[in-house]
Amino acid sequence: MAVSGLGLKCPSRNLWTTEAQAWVPGKAVCPGRRAVVRTTALHIDRRGALEAAWRRQEEAEARKQRLSTDIGEGKLITVPDTAGLDAVIEQAGSQLVVVFMYSRQCGVCKDAARRFEQLRNEANRAKARVVFVQHDVETDYGDKSDLSRFYNVRAVPCFLFFDGGAVVRRLSLRDIRRLTGPKPYVQAALAEDVRRLRNTFMEVLLSRAPSARS
Repeated sequence: MAVSGLGLKCPSRNLWTTEAQAWVPGKAVCPGRRAVVRTTALHIDRRGALEAAWRRQEEAEARKQRLSTDIGEGKLITVPDTAGLDAVIEQAGSQLVVVFMYSRQCGVCKDAARRFEQLRNEANRAKARVVFVQHDVETDYGDKSDLSRFYNVRAVPCFLFFDGGAVVRRLSLRDIRRLTGPKPYVQAALAEDVRRLRNTFMEVLLSRAPSARS
C-alpha cells in the first residue's frame, strides 16, 4: 500500500484518498467498503491530576480539623451517611458517641431533639467526654438512609450509644401522638421517657464507658 502525504492509495485502483482509511490485504473492495483505521491520541494532564489530588487531600485534612474542633468544643455534629459517622467515631477515640436518629417528617422527633439538646448541655457542663451526633434517616428523595439501614433503625426517634466503635445500647422513645388517655397520663409518659433517656445515658457513660467520665 502506497502512502503519500495527502493520504492513502488503493493498490487495486489508481485512486488517492485523504480519509484516514486503509486497504486491507485480501479484500477486493476498495475504498468504499474497507476497514477503517482510527487512531485516538490521549493527552494526560499529569500536572493537573496531581494538583487535583493535592486539593482533595487538603480538603480532607481541613474537614478532619474542623471535626476535631467541633468535638473538642462539644458541638452537636450532623452526619449525612455511614462514612461521616465512621469519621466521627475515629476522631472521638475513647469518648462515648451518642447518635440521635430522627426524621424531618416525625413530629415526636422535634420533642426528642429538645431532650437530646438538654442532655448535651448537661454533659458539656459536667465536662463529660461524650460526642453528640444527629442523623436524618430519610434522604432528600424520601428513601431510607444507608446509615439507618446499616444499623437496622426501623422507628424514630432512636438513640444509639457507641463505645469503641460498637453499638453498646439503643433506645427508642414512644410516639406521643399515639398516647391516649387523660392529660396527666400523657405528661407522665413523656416524663418517663425523659428519665429513660437520661438513665440509659448515665448507665452507658459510667459502666460501659468508664473512660468517658469527667
